[in-house]
Amino acid sequence: MKNIIKTISLLLVLTLTVSCDKDSSEDLGYAAQEERGWVQFMEDSPSEITVFLEEGGEVELDVNIQVPTTSSDLSINYNLVSVAGDDPNNYFSNSGTVIAPAGKTSYSGPDNDTGFEYNYLAMISFDLAELNDVTLTGPMTFDVELTGTSSSQITAGLEGETFKVTQRVTIVQISSLAGTYSVTELDWSWGDYWGESYQVEVAQTADPLELSVTNSAGFPAYCYPETSWLFGNGECLYDDSAPGPWAYVSYSDYFVHETTDYSIGYDADGNVTVTFGALAGDSYFNAGLTYAVKFTKL
Repeated sequence: MKNIIKTISLLLVLTLTVSCDKDSSEDLGYAAQEERGWVQFMEDSPSEITVFLEEGGEVELDVNIQVPTTSSDLSINYNLVSVAGDDPNNYFSNSGTVIAPAGKTSYSGPDNDTGFEYNYLAMISFDLAELNDVTLTGPMTFDVELTGTSSSQITAGLEGETFKVTQRVTIVQISSLAGTYSVTELDWSWGDYWGESYQVEVAQTADPLELSVTNSAGFPAYCYPETSWLFGNGECLYDDSAPGPWAYVSYSDYFVHETTDYSIGYDADGNVTVTFGALAGDSYFNAGLTYAVKFTKL
């Protein structure tokens, strides 16, 4: 009987030993899962980041690393994809890789509803000083596209999900906006206000972030004297000699718009366009009538 008990005890010890070994293997497997996840841009970042070259500084893009932990440095890879204007790959010295030191992730953050601030965000930076001696042909628009990482377990985005892996950037050199523009009034319920065509001349002033706008000879007057566009800090003000934060329309009316309510880009023909009041411009002569104006470079 004693021998039987001893045998059963020995079998039990062996069973526990094998079971513990198996659990250890599973624990190791679970630890490897801790280094799985994805990278993405911040979900609340704007659809397009617009900066003015003359302001200087850097364009910085936060990269969210949704991984609980990393045991070694993580290389995050990205491409610069030209959309319009000059190709950023010809000017910026970015290597296409940013390194996140081992253990540095964004896992403790709002995306996981932990209530904690992000303890780390990888940063992709573009030094605008690299364009100091460059004359851009127009706004430089490009996409920064995350493509993957040095770990096969950490991907750019996640298959089947819509995490943000592309961020659009537009760099505007104020001097490149000088030239002749046609003026189109938008969003009037009966079309153009007078049915006339306008043309204006735009020149750079002594202020590197300001442009002056004057009426072209031989065309109906659109702008009041001393009209200017003032850019900077993510804003653009279209203003003239009239008192108050507004701009006159066809010498007959004025409209008010938020200084951030503008866009700069290319039309279907590749011409530079500047649009004011596209979201919330209001005409005051015809109270409550939504108004916007587009300047298209000729």
